[in-house]
Amino acid sequence: MQSSSSQLPIPVSIGSSSASSSSSARIFASVAIVGLSAATMFSAFKLRTAWKHVEAGRVAGKAVAAKDAEVKAAREALEKSRQELEEKAKALQSSLEELESQRKRALEAEIARDALRDENATLAGHSAELAAANEQLSATLKCVMAERQQAQELLELRTAELKGAQAYLTKADQLSNAEVVKLVETLNAEILQIAAAIAEELSISEKNIDVDAKEQESDDMRHAYARTEEMIGSRATELLKVSEHHEDPILVQIAIQASFARYTHWMISSWAFESPDDEQMLSEIYERVRETEEQAVSGRWRQLTRAYLQRIFPHNAELVPDLVHAVCNILVTAGSKDSLQELHERVIGRFGDAISRAVKMSQVLNKQIGEGVTSSDLEALYIGFEAPFNPMTMEDALRSSENQRHTPESILCTTDLGLVRAEKVAGSVGEWKETILLRPKVIMFSGIAEVVGNAESPWV
Repeated sequence: MQSSSSQLPIPVSIGSSSASSSSSARIFASVAIVGLSAATMFSAFKLRTAWKHVEAGRVAGKAVAAKDAEVKAAREALEKSRQELEEKAKALQSSLEELESQRKRALEAEIARDALRDENATLAGHSAELAAANEQLSATLKCVMAERQQAQELLELRTAELKGAQAYLTKADQLSNAEVVKLVETLNAEILQIAAAIAEELSISEKNIDVDAKEQESDDMRHAYARTEEMIGSRATELLKVSEHHEDPILVQIAIQASFARYTHWMISSWAFESPDDEQMLSEIYERVRETEEQAVSGRWRQLTRAYLQRIFPHNAELVPDLVHAVCNILVTAGSKDSLQELHERVIGRFGDAISRAVKMSQVLNKQIGEGVTSSDLEALYIGFEAPFNPMTMEDALRSSENQRHTPESILCTTDLGLVRAEKVAGSVGEWKETILLRPKVIMFSGIAEVVGNAESPWV
């Protein structure tokens, strides 16, 4: 800064005197003093002003410094913010890049998903086609398998039918008619021996018959009478009951023979040794088969039916006791004083083995007639009591005199079994050719009268 006194003009007088120089000097001095004062004052003013300016500058400097500090702080803050922004920008950029990457991946995934969806749709279509084809193939396979199964079953059926037909058409018998006749005769002889032995050994004492003694009959006697009537008929039972046997037990023997003949006939003819109702039903079925089928078929049916039925119902244990009971009932009816229990023990102990042999022989005949012969029907022939005598189909066991039979006579009972052969006429329905191979032996009252000497008996 320049002083203001250098700018004030100083007057110069050219040619004045010293007085004037002195006054001038004073004036000059005054002026100079005034000027100096003014200059001083001006300078002071200037200085003050300058000081103010300096103060103001210093204040301004402080303010500037403060501002600079603020600016610096602001710059630092700004720099920090910039750095933070840059970091955030970098982070944002990274996020953007990550988002872009994710977007690209999402887009790729979407594209892949669309591709998979399309592929899945294509595969679904193929799957549906394959399922339809598989269903069709399954149906075809099922039909083929069903046809194969039907063919297999038909083959097995035809094979079985051929085997069955071969078996049915085979007419070869296991034994001849003559051999069967021999078996029947052997059984009859065995029964005769058993009956004769029992009648002889289990003798019956004299009864001293009282026709009014019916009230004295015990329960065992009434039971024995009823069972004996079932086996040999009412006339033979009554004759056995009222006759004396202590001298000649021929009537007891005949009654035992007759009961054995009836029971063994049932055994030989039986399908399975079952109840009469069951036997009747099977017999009726067989009659239907015989009427409609050829002999080879009906014979084979009989053979198989008997074989399998007797495997299912092997009731052999009951046969011997039944015959023992029949013998005991006859002995009680004839007048034995022993009880049924005592007689049972004596008969089974003494004759059990013989009766068992007769039962086994009957079972053999059952098997041979029922299963061994199919070319014809062989039947044990038994004549029921009270049937009229026919010399063509039966034989008089006692060979009674012809002159004793003034009128046709009915038989009393059958003692020996016969044998008849029946063979169906080929191509017919219910037409049979019958041949008696062995006549059964029967007892008539006229013959009994000759033997026991009582031809005038009222029971003829």
